[in-house]
This record gives sequence, C-alpha cells and structure tokens, in this order.
Amino acid sequence: MYSERLVLARTGICLSKKELHAIDAVVKPLIVQGQSLYMIIASHPELNISVGTLYNYINQGVLLTRNIDLKRKVKFKPRKIYQTQITNRAVFIGRTYMDFKESHADEMDFAQMDTVKSAKGSVKCILTFYFPETELFYAHLLERCTSGAVKAVFNKLQQRLGDAYDFACLFPAILTDRGVEFGDPDSLETSPEGISRTSIYYCDPMRSNQKGGIENVHTMLRMIIPKGTVFTDLTQWDIRKCVDHVNNAPRKALNGSTPYLEAYKLYGSEIMNALQLRYIAPDEVVLTPKLLKR
Repeated sequence: MYSERLVLARTGICLSKKELHAIDAVVKPLIVQGQSLYMIIASHPELNISVGTLYNYINQGVLLTRNIDLKRKVKFKPRKIYQTQITNRAVFIGRTYMDFKESHADEMDFAQMDTVKSAKGSVKCILTFYFPETELFYAHLLERCTSGAVKAVFNKLQQRLGDAYDFACLFPAILTDRGVEFGDPDSLETSPEGISRTSIYYCDPMRSNQKGGIENVHTMLRMIIPKGTVFTDLTQWDIRKCVDHVNNAPRKALNGSTPYLEAYKLYGSEIMNALQLRYIAPDEVVLTPKLLKR
C-alpha cells in the first residue's frame, strides 16, 4: 500500500499517492506497448522527471509498474557469414569501406542498407535502409532475398521519387554488407535509363559495427517481429506499419525528437509521401508483436 506521502531516499522527492497514480497512469500502458522509459519521458514532459528518476521509482517499488514490465533487449546470435556472401571479389574494387571513407561519402546524407532474414520456412526477407543524419528507417518486403529483388525495389523507389536525379539526392551513397543479395552493385548504382543514381560501398568482412546505426534500428524492428518469426504471412502493409511506429519513437540522439519529424523537416512532405511514411502520435507507438496482430 502507498502511504499518503512517500519519501524516496535516493531522490529526496516527496510524492503523494495521487501523484504516483498519475505517473503510473501514463507510464504503465506505454510500457505495455513496448516503449522505453526514455521514449515515455520524451513524449510526456509534463511528468517533469528524468529517466533516471523514473527508474528509481520503479526500482524502489513505489509505482505499480515493476522492473519485470520493462522491455528487455533483443538478443541476437552471431550472424552466420558463410554461404551467404559475395564471391565475386571484383565488385569490391573501388567500393570498400576504405574507399567509402576516402571519398568522404560518410560526410554526405548517406544511407546504410541491410536485410532482415526470415526464420526457416520462408524465402522472404526485409530490405532495410537507415539514414544516420535523421535516424530515419525505411523497409521493403522482398519475396525472395536476391539481387534481382533488391534491384526491383531500387527501380520502384526511383519511380516514386521522380527520376535518377531525385534518387541520387536522397541516396548519394549507400553503405551495406557483403550479402549475396547485394552482389550486383552496377544494377543498383545505375538507373534503367543508364544514368548514375548512387554509389554502393561495402563494409569490411565481419565488421557490422561499421554500419552500427542500421544494426541498432533492427533491434527495434525485432521487438515487433521477433527472431524466429517465419515471414510467410508478412505483407508490405505490415512492414510499412512497423516502419511508421519505429520512426515515431523519440530518440535521445535527436534530443527527444523523432526520426519522422526530423526527416520531415529535412526532406519535406513530397519525399515523405513518396516513401509512404506517416506520422504516429507518441502515445500510439507500439513496439511489440501486438502491432501486427490481426
């Protein structure tokens, strides 16, 4: 039971039963939706407490919310790199991570690219993009994890954005890993009309940290689509829904803003609409498998 006034030894703040219930009323449902304490505090400045203070309240048991309610980090097994990597070494000429750094491509609004694989039982995969400057996330479901399927998405994106020049403005350079689905860089760098539209670069072998931003955002995606999920029934509509909720979660690196809002300010409504990205209100963001429950 709560006493009428509680003194928290670690914070030295006195809270009434009414004040504690008010905090719980905000925090509890959002935690159930998969939001972190940082996301909640960023979206609710009226609580007037820090993330650390909220953790203290929970740890000391003065809220109905408990430690067991907090979302856990998604754990990944090391990715198997054999039988899935590009074997044609010629594609790396002029496209290594060193080339990426020496060309100063990392100083542009470049994108990181990767794929998220299905568990055994489906050949589908999710092609993902991440823009470090705004932390914006974009993804597209592939029916097969092949270079041809990746090329088709590039062509579709170019069509939506307008032309090869518009594509190049959004994707001046792309950093990716050495997965076999990225083994035909010429077809990605060049539009169907034969116009150069981007530059593809590859991380060094077993150096996923060279594109750490997209690895981190995959952690958020895996909160909605857990490791071990078979992608058979996934649709592009499902992926768009995941992307929207991930993009509308506040980020500490953005000073509490969201990737959607920062990208909207940078790119404008035309590009956001072309990417089919939409706004989600902070309290509506769900980062658990419940998001895709039909």
